Amino acid sequence: MNKPRAYRTKILRECTASRVIGLDGDDALMASPDVHALDPGLVALRGDVLALFRFFERTFLRLSRRFHAKESHYPVLLPMRILEEVGYFGHFPQHVTFCTHLPEDLPIIESVARSANENEGRLVEELRARVQTVTHALKPAVCLPCYGQHRGARIPEGEVLRVTMQNHVFRHETTPYDALARLWDFQVRDIVFMGAFDRLKALRQEVMDAAMDLCEALDLTARLELANDPFFLSENTNKIVYQRLGEVKYELMLRIPHRDMDVAASSFNLHREFYASVYDIRHHDGTAAETACMGFGIERWVYGFLSQKGMDPRGWPEQVTHFIDRDASGS
Repeated sequence: MNKPRAYRTKILRECTASRVIGLDGDDALMASPDVHALDPGLVALRGDVLALFRFFERTFLRLSRRFHAKESHYPVLLPMRILEEVGYFGHFPQHVTFCTHLPEDLPIIESVARSANENEGRLVEELRARVQTVTHALKPAVCLPCYGQHRGARIPEGEVLRVTMQNHVFRHETTPYDALARLWDFQVRDIVFMGAFDRLKALRQEVMDAAMDLCEALDLTARLELANDPFFLSENTNKIVYQRLGEVKYELMLRIPHRDMDVAASSFNLHREFYASVYDIRHHDGTAAETACMGFGIERWVYGFLSQKGMDPRGWPEQVTHFIDRDASGS
């Protein structure tokens, strides 16, 4: 198969910080008492960094409410059938974290407990092999359950279904986990729209404008650029071309000055008819609807912010410190 030719990056909008304090490096960030790495890709937050996380969490919830999205909450576990329905294993099988458990068999459970007690709490390899066949996985994308919940929906003419949700996302990466930029377990706020293409495209533009307005308000260096999914299997490389030519995916990139690089903190995606066709989501006249998803990776926003504004809250914008002070006082 021929490789797609290179495309120049299309930038819709960008802004430059007037003041950058920066970090001394990722080692300084990860050595902070407010950041604790439990294991590669698994990071705990507290103190000022957790307060900053709460600021972005609250900011993106408010943004979803501006667009009249109704909030839903879903488990982090997904039945395997959902990943199969949307063809996830045909595109990103390397991301999936499978979940399983020991069989409901008392002798096996007793042998596991006895073995663990004899091996300083460890589960020996022989008994690890006794787990049940996989039927569930940890969610690799926040929005996946919401489409099935709207299976068979009929959308009135001129209207748009609007849904929002926040949850943990689990993606097993083939590249090394990386500070707060690349985690195995991270949180995302999604805003999903379902309706006609023209309305979804216009709404996406409004959400992108609001996200860039936030960057300007927080004095962050950022840009909004045309993108494609970062990994495709060889038989799907033609979809990179489709995404770029159709402008179905944009990303908001935050500058990481101490590394001379950028991270994608948000993505704004037009799915066209893909999910709607899988779940028979249509307009009242029977024509196929389309869907779109706006995603905000909260840890990446925290990382981009700290990379530009430093670890000391005294140097943070007033909009952030005002929220943190109010949240700390319970007002």
